[in-house]
Amino acid sequence: MNINSLKKIYSQLKELVKLKRQEKFILNIDKKPKVLNLNIIDSCNSKCTMCNIWRRDEELEISPDQLAVILSDPLYSELTHVGVTGGEPTLREDLLEVYEKLIKVLPNLIGLSIITNAIKEEDVKSTVKNINNLCKENGIHFSAMVSIDGVNEAHDKVRGVKGNFESAIRVLKYFKNELKIPVAFGATISKINAWDADDLLYYAEKNGIYGRFRIAETINRLYNQNRGKVIRNFDEDEAYNLVIFFEKIKFRFEKNADYKRTYSSIQNLLLGGDRLIGCPYHNNGIVLGSKGQINYCAPQAADIGNGLEDSSLKVYKENFSKKEKIFEDKCSKCIHDYHAPITYKEKLEQIKDYYYKKILTVSKADLATNLSFFLKKIPKVNYNYRVFIFGWYGTETVGDKAILGGILNYYQEKFNGRIEFIIGSLYPFITHRTCKELNIDAKVVSTSNLDLLRYSASSDEVVMGGGPLMDLNELYVPYIGFKVAKKFGKKTTIFGCGIGPLKTHLFSEAVKEICQLSDDTKLRDRKSIEIFDNYNFDKQATFFGDPAKGFIKKIGDNFIEEKENILSCYLRDWTFEYFLGERKDFDEKKMLFELSIANLIKKEADKLNVDRIEFHHMHNFVVGSDDRDFSRYFVDKYFISDNRVFINKKLSTVDSIVQVMKKSKLNICMRFHSVLFAHTLNTNFVAIDYTLGGKIHLFLEEMNMLENKKTLEDLIENYSEI
Repeated sequence: MNINSLKKIYSQLKELVKLKRQEKFILNIDKKPKVLNLNIIDSCNSKCTMCNIWRRDEELEISPDQLAVILSDPLYSELTHVGVTGGEPTLREDLLEVYEKLIKVLPNLIGLSIITNAIKEEDVKSTVKNINNLCKENGIHFSAMVSIDGVNEAHDKVRGVKGNFESAIRVLKYFKNELKIPVAFGATISKINAWDADDLLYYAEKNGIYGRFRIAETINRLYNQNRGKVIRNFDEDEAYNLVIFFEKIKFRFEKNADYKRTYSSIQNLLLGGDRLIGCPYHNNGIVLGSKGQINYCAPQAADIGNGLEDSSLKVYKENFSKKEKIFEDKCSKCIHDYHAPITYKEKLEQIKDYYYKKILTVSKADLATNLSFFLKKIPKVNYNYRVFIFGWYGTETVGDKAILGGILNYYQEKFNGRIEFIIGSLYPFITHRTCKELNIDAKVVSTSNLDLLRYSASSDEVVMGGGPLMDLNELYVPYIGFKVAKKFGKKTTIFGCGIGPLKTHLFSEAVKEICQLSDDTKLRDRKSIEIFDNYNFDKQATFFGDPAKGFIKKIGDNFIEEKENILSCYLRDWTFEYFLGERKDFDEKKMLFELSIANLIKKEADKLNVDRIEFHHMHNFVVGSDDRDFSRYFVDKYFISDNRVFINKKLSTVDSIVQVMKKSKLNICMRFHSVLFAHTLNTNFVAIDYTLGGKIHLFLEEMNMLENKKTLEDLIENYSEI
């Protein structure tokens, strides 16, 4: 271990100790707030489904002078930021004067902000322009947020005002391009727009707009306690889809580490867990209402007094037991997106994750294997035969789900049900969902921590279950798993995998060693058998085929679907790893490939005279690329005015794909397992070989179905100019 590594460890331990000490002072009666949430108006011109402010009669609000009197109280002497909200703040004609008083009366003020619905477009622009000029003159940072909850009608439906989406976008662009102030959209997700969040993310990425997403919460200042039908009332599919949506945001959209932590906390709450992060209102925040009401926090607390009637500091301290009660009873389940500095528990998990990533790699496999001797083994349940199955689970496509179902059926039959299944997953919440869909009784553990080592050492058989053995960083999972299993004398099995594509020496050697460590190798295609034979081991692999095939057929036999007048597509993004040329040539070829696929679909749809062209999806998770995102892009580019087109936003299961394939006149397939599904179900299909002679070609060749294949060259030659 070098000096830099020791310094890193020391720094991490030092920070942990500091955070642990701070835990004792989460609530501190003597600490003054730094942030004020100023609800400056109690009325609104929106008619939001998750809010009732707009239903209230207009009442007299505190004047700017009265606000100045309240904020002169010692409680507010350390405020550095004030966020002005409502209702709709810009409905106040004296809003500029409110900001003037804030700047004048708060000596430590650094920043001001506003959130607006942008309904009265010109009024909002004018008001915010004047506020921005005021802040500039006084050296105060100013930022804005515009409420946008969906695209076009989806937003207008939530907000109850036709045309609000267009005005909100124009206002946001005005703030960004003309006023040049930091601006973001704020999207509130309720049951009404739960399936529309991905559309908004696509729109934002396409147009270079930044925003943040939150889950609608019961908030006292919004008077929405009776809106339980739309607030945090998601069904299982909606909640799960939002969990994978927030993973997508973290993966490719949000750059701020604190906001990512907030999204992780939201995910945990949607999965039934507790809040993972802290909250600025534990110590640093305070809420002031439009009548002078004082509140410890917006979502959960009741008014504790009024700054016009009494000292805010006195009210704050005398009622502190109510704040402690809120912390004890409410905070752990609050999903509101308040951001806070990292906690001890979060930092500890970050450090663990950091070292797991250091150890669990192909290049550090020997170190990980040696570490396994020092870990406590996991006792078996009822002394049954334990099988530990891993692979690319946690990022599974519908095809991977079918593979898992096929493998589990094999072992259930082999051991007559007397078996304990452990499934290793890169993202366990994904595989928990898969087990539920397939009605599987299995324990899901993470392959991103030391459970990979523990269960590889503690199981009777360790199985690499389906998928390709190829150039992936996650190849450490079977590589380390097999090495540990062999050290402890456990059986190792490669079940239904393919070999390749392999381009790098590191991964090529790792795959070769995985094959060498395997006691029983069942491969899915003849080409993989040939590669295995070329390793010149003193053992042979067997051709098993894809484990998904039998599972799909069994399910398909249970569905009797009448044909509908539809054409169904199962496309994916074509990525560079499948291109056999230079990067500089890829983009042009990809554009032609996509155009040709679009023209193929249109030609076949016209020939069949279908009523609908439906886009369905073999993969819903950002890791591995959510196919729904590609469909949004593809339809937006090539089918924008085609009224026959339908994009299925919902989650895909083995059952749902089987059903739609069986009822379609034609299935145009791109992902490998969509081809396998279509063939196994004996449907009319076209296979687009994006693998350029790889696994799709090999499968069709073995099935004597090459006439169903469309190559890259075929498509570009015959369809790029239609």
